[in-house]
Amino acid sequence: MKGLLLAALLASSAGPSGTDPSLFRNTDPVRQRDPARAVIFQGRGVELVNAGKYEAAVEQFRRAAACDPFNVNPLVNMAFCLDKLGRYEQAIDELKRAQALDPGNAMIFLNWGNSLINLKKFEEAVVPLQKAADLDASNQLARLNLAAAYTNLGRHKDAAEELAKAAELNPKNAAIFFNWAVVLSTMGESERAVEKYERVIELDPKNLSAYYNCAALLEKLGRLVDAAAKIEAALKVEPDNKMLQEILTKLKQAAQKRTSAK
Repeated sequence: MKGLLLAALLASSAGPSGTDPSLFRNTDPVRQRDPARAVIFQGRGVELVNAGKYEAAVEQFRRAAACDPFNVNPLVNMAFCLDKLGRYEQAIDELKRAQALDPGNAMIFLNWGNSLINLKKFEEAVVPLQKAADLDASNQLARLNLAAAYTNLGRHKDAAEELAKAAELNPKNAAIFFNWAVVLSTMGESERAVEKYERVIELDPKNLSAYYNCAALLEKLGRLVDAAAKIEAALKVEPDNKMLQEILTKLKQAAQKRTSAK
């Protein structure tokens, strides 16, 4: 009986189908999942991103993904770096892998849409960005990127609606109101655009572009005195700005001429 058991053990040690185990000695070992090691690589990658070293960070995130293939974070981070490097198609490939692991992750679709915008594929970008917004209604970046895609598609009304939603989420973000004003101005809604520029100035008193654009719209609306007041306010921010000084002079002359004509 002892001899039979020994024979059975020897047979089992020969490997599948009696293969000689020595045949496997020169092959690479199968790697097992190592989440702890993945965390180390992930941390190194984040440090490199903060240092602006995206190429080196990609390799660290790639190693993290290899050690923990069920973790979407290294894939999303890798895609972010690839996007920063201008390798948009590769970024999208990594995001597709991440989507397969976590189809309910809004950040995956947000980054996907952003890469498509960088590729100028605005129509395609709408789909993942809308998915991101649906998954996370509080994500203002999804709204802003949707607005950017719609603007490039000439869908200004849709862009304005997304910016309105973004403003509800973050009413103290001057950039949202600035973009909203630009879109409204493009739509010919000058009065509403003026309101948004005034909100920008309230939130960001040093934003010269907001003063200038607001004054231009006020002039267009025939409100020359108000336009001049906006330029005067801008000059308080930058008193030596020659262009603003010239504009103010012309606005005052136009306003005086109009008054004299009456």
